[in-house]
Amino acid sequence: MTNTPKNSSTPNSSPTMTSTPNSSSTNWDAMKHQFMQIWQVLAALVLIYMVFFILSPPFRNIDTLLSIFGQASILAILACGTTVVLISGGLDLSVGSIFAVVGVVVGIALAEYELPVYAAVLIGLAVGTLLGAFNGIVQVVTGVPAFIVTLGGLTAYKGFAEILASGRDLSRFPDSFKVLGSGYLMPMIIMFGAALIIGLFLTKTRLGNHTFAIGGNEEVARLSGVKIAKSRIYYYMIGGLMAATAAILEVSKLNFAMPARGQSYELFAIAAVVIGGTSLFGGRGGVGKTIIGMLIMQTINVGLAYMGVGTSVQRIAIGAIIILAVYWDVSRRRSR
Repeated sequence: MTNTPKNSSTPNSSPTMTSTPNSSSTNWDAMKHQFMQIWQVLAALVLIYMVFFILSPPFRNIDTLLSIFGQASILAILACGTTVVLISGGLDLSVGSIFAVVGVVVGIALAEYELPVYAAVLIGLAVGTLLGAFNGIVQVVTGVPAFIVTLGGLTAYKGFAEILASGRDLSRFPDSFKVLGSGYLMPMIIMFGAALIIGLFLTKTRLGNHTFAIGGNEEVARLSGVKIAKSRIYYYMIGGLMAATAAILEVSKLNFAMPARGQSYELFAIAAVVIGGTSLFGGRGGVGKTIIGMLIMQTINVGLAYMGVGTSVQRIAIGAIIILAVYWDVSRRRSR
């Protein structure tokens, strides 16, 4: 049957069992609920864009719109991986540091060892995936909360990136590599491609459907036969893989790599996921809403910048929106 994204399992039913007479109605209601949530977030994006369109004349051109999409694309890819982790009830604060490590590794592979572009890219993707897997393994084996494990990873991976980059000139990469992040079009294509793949994973695969079951009620998922520990490791691997993809695109776009890149990116990713409507408590969310959430953040940042508002005020505005989004999520959970 088609899996429902929230608390779809009971102790006497498995995520893989056949349909029941009421399942079609339940699934249709869930689809309508998801559809309405997407339109609510999209309406918020359009409203915010129109406010800045009216208030700021420089905002009224196609280049501004493309700039918003271009700036959002790379961070949205990273946030897609964070979406998977949060839906499963996890948390990954280390993706910004994984981003930094992968950027430095790819820079070394290209600038120092002069490896082919495809080899450098594959190495970068592998490093990000392995670091994500390490986060999941440590959490599963030790039982230490995800917040602590990934907070330690945030610091440790950052230091690792700094050691790797020390004394190296990581710039002036081949033109064939710079194509990946050049302009607005290629990052946008890769963003939508990544979102499509993650979306299909969440909705069309058993492992993807288990993210909602685990995040919605881990004990019920366990009683239904879901392998919690193994699944969590896979989810953190996806988070690491998406962080690596985003890092490769940014290194390509900037034509240099440095360990300072990626700082606070984990907060931007979590903010976009929460603003997009994915629950911090797990069991509900989607990558489509995450992309819209990232576009909302970038629209606010660009709009405020055009109006002459400083970076500090921009951060205050984003912080206030995050708090409101979490409050809305908590209120919805209490009303059920």
